[in-house]
Amino acid sequence: MLWILLLALPFPYIANTAGWMTAELGRQPWLVYGLMRTADGYSKMSSAGNEVHAAGFPGNVHGARYSVSVSVRREIETGPGRGSNFATLDLGGAAVHRCDKGQ
Repeated sequence: MLWILLLALPFPYIANTAGWMTAELGRQPWLVYGLMRTADGYSKMSSAGNEVHAAGFPGNVHGARYSVSVSVRREIETGPGRGSNFATLDLGGAAVHRCDKGQ
């Protein structure tokens, strides 16, 4: 049974690649059948919104990721109970976290 699992390891990759190729080739059938060259198959019209979105969206995502990582790092460095909004209660060996802020 383990040999079957080992030999089946590449099948998800093959299925994923085949599905991707099917989807991409299905989007441009005129390019597949030789009716148009690939260089002629894209739209030469581009709006400024597309370029702003293409440049701004990754920047916003990385900015948000950086903000979250900084706040998580600060919380980890301070630890529970030392400047944190959370207090830890020990109830018979089981740690229970409770937020004291606003109560």
